[in-house]
Amino acid sequence: MTTIPSDHPAPRNTSRIAPLPALSLRQMLYFVTLAYSRSFTETALQLSVTQPALSAAIRQMEKQFGGALFDRSSHRVTLTEAGAAILPLAEHLLNTARSAFTDMASSFTTQAHTVRVGLIPSAATRLLPTLAAIRQAHAPLRIELIDLPNSDLLNAIERGEVDLGIGVAPKGKTPFEHHTLWEDEMVLLLPADDPLSHHATVPWQLLAGREIAVFQRGSVSDLVSATIAAHGLTLEPAYRIEHTEPLYGLVRAGLALAILPRLYTETLYDPALVTRSLVKPRVARSIALMRTHHAPRSPTVAQCFSALRAALLRVA
Repeated sequence: MTTIPSDHPAPRNTSRIAPLPALSLRQMLYFVTLAYSRSFTETALQLSVTQPALSAAIRQMEKQFGGALFDRSSHRVTLTEAGAAILPLAEHLLNTARSAFTDMASSFTTQAHTVRVGLIPSAATRLLPTLAAIRQAHAPLRIELIDLPNSDLLNAIERGEVDLGIGVAPKGKTPFEHHTLWEDEMVLLLPADDPLSHHATVPWQLLAGREIAVFQRGSVSDLVSATIAAHGLTLEPAYRIEHTEPLYGLVRAGLALAILPRLYTETLYDPALVTRSLVKPRVARSIALMRTHHAPRSPTVAQCFSALRAALLRVA
C-alpha cells in the first residue's frame, strides 16, 4: 500500500473535472496569429506550417464553436464579430499557458514562482521599496517588472501578458478588478526663482502665456488635454516630451514650466526646482492595482496581489 506524504495534495476525484473541448493551444496560436496577420500565407510562413494544415485547424475551431471566426475573400481575411469577441480570450489563454509552462520549468531549476507585474513608470517610486519585503515573505518568489504606458498596460493585463498591473484604471465598466491605491494630483514643476513659486498653489489660469512642457503621450497627456478643453483654458503646450529628464531639463534651463503628476516629483531632489499644486480646477488621476476577473494563474499570483495591495496602501 502506498502512503501519500502529508505535505502533498490529496488525489482529486477526476470524475468531477469537466472535459476540455477538442482544441489545442497550437490551434489557439494559429487563430491569434491569423487574426493579426490577416493572411493565411503569412501566418503559415510565420508558424512554419502548411496552408492546408492551417486552414484545417481554423475550420475545426469554427466547427467546435459553431460559427465562422473569419470572413474570407480573395483579397483579405478579417475577423467576424464572434472572432473579435474570442480573440482577447484566446490571447489570455495563450499567455497564461506560457507563464504556467515557465513556472513548471522553474520548479526544476530555481524553485521560484514568477509573478509578472506591469506598471506605469511613475508608480515605481512607491512600488519598488515594497518588493524586497514581499519577496522575503513569499519566498521562493521571482517578480518580473514591465513598465508600460497606461494604454499598453491595460492591454497587457487583459491579454494575460502580465498577472497584475499598477496604473490608471479605466472608467466605467471594465474587464478588470481594480483597487484604488492613491490619488495622484497634477502639479506644476518650476524654477525656484520663478515668480509663481511664491504661490502656495497655482491656478491653471495663471499659466496663460507661459511656455509649458507636458508628456507627449499616455494618461497624463490625455488628462492635461481634457482639462484644457473642459475648462476653456488658453493654454497650448509648447513642448511635448517623451521622458522625464528632458522635461526636468527644460525647467532647469528656464525654458518652460512642466505639468506632471506628483508621483514623478517624489524622488526629485533638486534645490533649483519646486513643485506647486495646480488648482481651479484641482485635477488628479486614480492609481489602482488591477487584474482581470479570470481566476489567478496560481496561488502565488493571488498571494502576491493581496500582499502588494496591503503594502502599497500603507505607503499612500
